[in-house]
Amino acid sequence: MKISVLPALALLLSPAAAAQSSTAQPPSLTKDIQIDTQSPIKTEGAVSVADEPHYAHVFQNGYVQVYTVTVPPLDATLLHRHDLPYLYITLGGADIVDAVEGKPPAQVTLEDGATRYSPGGFADIVRADAGIEFHNITVVLTHPQDSPHNLGAAGDARPLGSCPQNNALPVQNDQIPFEQVVPCFETSEVRMELVKVGGGKDYVQAAPQTAALLIAMSNANLDVSVGGQHAAFLHAGDVLWLSAGTARKVGDFLGTGSNFLLISFKDSGAAAAK
Repeated sequence: MKISVLPALALLLSPAAAAQSSTAQPPSLTKDIQIDTQSPIKTEGAVSVADEPHYAHVFQNGYVQVYTVTVPPLDATLLHRHDLPYLYITLGGADIVDAVEGKPPAQVTLEDGATRYSPGGFADIVRADAGIEFHNITVVLTHPQDSPHNLGAAGDARPLGSCPQNNALPVQNDQIPFEQVVPCFETSEVRMELVKVGGGKDYVQAAPQTAALLIAMSNANLDVSVGGQHAAFLHAGDVLWLSAGTARKVGDFLGTGSNFLLISFKDSGAAAAK
């Protein structure tokens, strides 16, 4: 009888043994779950920037593709690819969640006028979870960009593509010095500068050697003349392409002080001369 009971007990106990064996695997299972939770964004199904509905195309030529990006409060972009390097400027404060493929979602806070550079080569989703509209101007750079680096004060300590923090506007008192053109960022192909006008101090280039993209910042009320002729009135987020070799003059028509970004394209002068 004892011999016949032992096999029966073994059969009864085998499911419990199997259950104990199956519960011996939680470490690897838990690791897989953590990986999926921390990196939920996959490139499959990502649309191009041009096909993302929150990106409105405003200008394009051989050097740039310019988009105005607006994400309403509590809304989110589609998963979209940044295939090329780009610069952007934030219009108004921003408090967003940026979920980049292969990385945990990151809370990002940006001040009005903040600028940044990215080499691209990733996909992401941007969410306006804080209930604040996210608005920026994104400038996609179609040429390869080598050696990106900041210019000006504390360049190594600032985020790549940012401008120095002294945003003082020009004043009428000539005894108070100010820097009208503030170098911000440079690559092998582009140079970005912050320009301030107002108090009777216009920005003038009689014979610019390179073409440039002008982007009006949030406080801007700009009167732009090209080749001695009025070209445009520009306000927050407006952009204007300025050709090489043609005189430029930018003033502040309200007299309250205005800022704008000027992104110059180094090889555009040689191209224009051909």
